[in-house]
Amino acid sequence: MLASPAGPRYAVAVVLDTGMGLAKARRIAARAHQGQLFAGGGLLLGHLERVDRILAGSGAGAGVTVRQAAWLHLVPGRGVSVADLARAGVAPRVVHLVESMSMRPGDDRARFTERLVRTPGAATIRHAVLTDMRDHLAGQHAYEYWREQHVRLADALGLPRPLDRADETVPGESPGKDGHLGGYARRLGAIGTGEALTALLAAYEAERAGPARLCCLNALRAGVYAIATRPETASCRLAVAWWDSTDGWERLVAVKTQVASGQPLDRDRLLDVVERETGWLAVAAIRGLTGPAGDRELRLLAAAAATARPEDRWVRRAAVDRLRAVGGPAAEAALHGRFLDPIEPPWRDDPGWLTEHGAGHIAFFIDKTTDPAWAESAPHALGELRAVEAVPALCQMAREARWVPIALVAALGKIGAPDAVPTLTDLAGHANPNVRDHSLRALAHIDDPRVPDIALVACDDPDPAVRDRAARVLTRTGDRRHVGALIRLCDTAYAGRAAEALGRIGDPAAAPTLRHVFVTSPDTAVWRAAGRALATIPGTANDWYGLPGGDIFRQRAYIWIVGHQQGWDARHGLAGALTHEDPGMRANAATAVARRADRDHLPAVRALLDDPAPQVRARAAATLRALADPDACDRLDALRSSDPDPRVRSAASAASAASAASAAGRVDPDR
Repeated sequence: MLASPAGPRYAVAVVLDTGMGLAKARRIAARAHQGQLFAGGGLLLGHLERVDRILAGSGAGAGVTVRQAAWLHLVPGRGVSVADLARAGVAPRVVHLVESMSMRPGDDRARFTERLVRTPGAATIRHAVLTDMRDHLAGQHAYEYWREQHVRLADALGLPRPLDRADETVPGESPGKDGHLGGYARRLGAIGTGEALTALLAAYEAERAGPARLCCLNALRAGVYAIATRPETASCRLAVAWWDSTDGWERLVAVKTQVASGQPLDRDRLLDVVERETGWLAVAAIRGLTGPAGDRELRLLAAAAATARPEDRWVRRAAVDRLRAVGGPAAEAALHGRFLDPIEPPWRDDPGWLTEHGAGHIAFFIDKTTDPAWAESAPHALGELRAVEAVPALCQMAREARWVPIALVAALGKIGAPDAVPTLTDLAGHANPNVRDHSLRALAHIDDPRVPDIALVACDDPDPAVRDRAARVLTRTGDRRHVGALIRLCDTAYAGRAAEALGRIGDPAAAPTLRHVFVTSPDTAVWRAAGRALATIPGTANDWYGLPGGDIFRQRAYIWIVGHQQGWDARHGLAGALTHEDPGMRANAATAVARRADRDHLPAVRALLDDPAPQVRARAAATLRALADPDACDRLDALRSSDPDPRVRSAASAASAASAASAAGRVDPDR
């Protein structure tokens, strides 16, 4: 290892590497990055070449190991692992540097930067990379995101810091050795001062005077546009010079500069641009219009909003935005006559458009159901408008379409007309499972007795998503004809929904299955649904003989069911629940006594007025109020005045009045 003299930019050790040469590193990089582009323009290999020149040029003294790693540091991102490099004969020192240059899982910018600082060779390469990025991407996110790292590495390596944008001046040197102006123009654009604009305009005029290179011309134009259209640097002189230019881009910059400058605008000149120009030039002129609109402006905006040419899409949008800002009857009339574009329908950026104007366009949308361009937008609009008169056209569209738009199926569901059921039935057997799924979803919104039968058939669909949808529809729409299918669903993942449906239907034949689900299901939501269903099915026999086994929550639910099923013989169950150790059981039992009007258990309920749990005392008082127990007056009066819980005092106060009235003979206790 030989120490090299310090160069003007870097001072690192030179390693005489004999394992491989720079030529081999270049070949590996060339194969890995073939055709890959650099964010600053050109090929990525050009960026690597410039990084190598930074490391090796001007006597910098970067070692061969560092330069090899610089060529190879990006190849892991192209599928060439560090293990592949080692197998290809790359020296371990180079492989280590390449590995150090890669961000690892969990790395953020700060952690990555500190790891680079601990590896001087990797820090040297990364600093050179960021230096080249700054020269080509200054002011852009791709570099600005890493500017702090650039500063930190410069400090660690003892190199000059990169200047902040505010400290930069317009470079006076020539753009570059190769004569290309891309980096020069981007640098001036990032500086963004009036002096930078002057330099850009000079370079732009010089480039136009000779054989113009498109890459350089575009870079200069981007820099001029960025500075000239900002309010703080906009120049009215540029607007005057280029307003009548024969170059469309220059006229665009003139309009944008005039608008950005904040100077008083010549409205007639802007309207002249709107009238004679198209594309972005017309858009810029329309966006420059402010304040009240005269007759000429409204006429031009109405014409722009009504244009049907695809290339005028942005002009049309700008005109619509301006008309909305103007407001008033004339602007509303112009908006009503706007061109309806299926690619960009008005309701996309104005959700209230269909509500305000849609009814007047129903015939138009029905006519467009035969236009492939409107295959999505027309059905969507008709569905949102609930246009029943569109159902025949939509059904015809579904029968004739080579592919069925989901918007069409959804529209039939939103309209909800029974006339759509045959078409949706056919679509429920479509080859596309997504269409079958949405067809069932649409059928669920239609009140028709045929719907549950269609869902019943779809429960055997080969696609799991369709079966899930069919089960949902069946549990929502099924009736007594489908009790057997719903009972079978109680043995599946849809048991909760099936139990709710069986409770809604109220067929006593479902009671044994519901009791089984209530007692055995491990899913709380499912057994609660089964319990609610049992509470609503009339006339079901109680063959449980007391409290069911299971956790305390299930036992509380059983007592709740008992309160709703007055036909059950639950005397022993209630008696045990009123003295149960769990306060929730005692509270539910007191409520069940009230619902069943079971006066046989009043003594046990009176005893609960001394219960240690306040919710139990409140429930007991409410029960005594409901049953107007005349024998509880004294105890209720005591609770009303002395109980520490406000809920108990409130319930006792109401119950005391009812009991007193019953004792005086003013209330029939058996009402």
